Amino acid sequence: MKILIKNKKWNIFFETKILVCDILEKNGIFNISFQYKGNNIIIKSKNIDNTLKYLDKLFKMENKKIEQRY
Repeated sequence: MKILIKNKKWNIFFETKILVCDILEKNGIFNISFQYKGNNIIIKSKNIDNTLKYLDKLFKMENKKIEQRY
């Protein structure tokens, strides 16, 4: 996973996905918002590192399921 911050947008590069996120922090709680498959997703987290690691795992699992279909 690589992270690039450009124009206040977080570009998070996973193995198979790129998320362009808005991340705001208030009182130690991070609001991570992005679009995924046409839906607006908002995740609230106290630990942004663990949340991004979890998203990385989810995308890897999704990619494996797609590969198994073919």
